[in-house]
Amino acid sequence: MLVLSALPVSAATMSSSTQKISFPGLHGVDAWGSYTKTGTKIRVSVCAGVAIHGVFAAGAVTLASNASNSKSSKFGAVAIGYHQASCVTENLRYTNHLRVYTFIGSSTGKISAQSKTKTIY
Repeated sequence: MLVLSALPVSAATMSSSTQKISFPGLHGVDAWGSYTKTGTKIRVSVCAGVAIHGVFAAGAVTLASNASNSKSSKFGAVAIGYHQASCVTENLRYTNHLRVYTFIGSSTGKISAQSKTKTIY
């Protein structure tokens, strides 16, 4: 027990377990991902896939922000075409809040449908 208490505080926050992200449902979109929060950064992986015929593109987006929501960073994955999927991974520096949503994109480059935004933490 004495050895554990001798560790610096930063050592306890250096390691964190990977958590799955549950994206809000949107008909025609498959979305999945995970995140690992480690002190000053969050590593997020996001995947999106087109699940049905008639959907041109499907996307999954993450939005990370600071405590006051005055600063944020957004990124996501977009898949084009039936049974196609795309995945991306990014290190984000804002770690206080994490929100996600999904969308469907049309062939004209516009978002034709978007899910509600879901708060992860």
